[in-house]
Amino acid sequence: MIVYSGSVEDPREVIQFFRREVDKLRALRKLVVNREKTTVWDVNRDCIEFPALTYGCVALDELLRELGVVFNPQTLHNPNATPRGVKEFDLSARWTWGHDRVM
Repeated sequence: MIVYSGSVEDPREVIQFFRREVDKLRALRKLVVNREKTTVWDVNRDCIEFPALTYGCVALDELLRELGVVFNPQTLHNPNATPRGVKEFDLSARWTWGHDRVM
């Protein structure tokens, strides 16, 4: 598990960290947002965790855009839209099998 320890107030810093660390993971499969953190999972169940990056953070919008997730900002930032306050986004359309391989 890779854990982000920087400030979630600066979207640029979050994105730069993600870009540096994403090559350590395999094919990305899912992004999970809950009331405490955001986690990006790969096919092997390894992850990048962003503590405190949650509903209401501008950096969350930027991370979702970086991953190619289509979302509605009003619905995204409402934790009560789901019973447990957890939202999951599949990433397989953008991060397809073999994206990390050099031909």
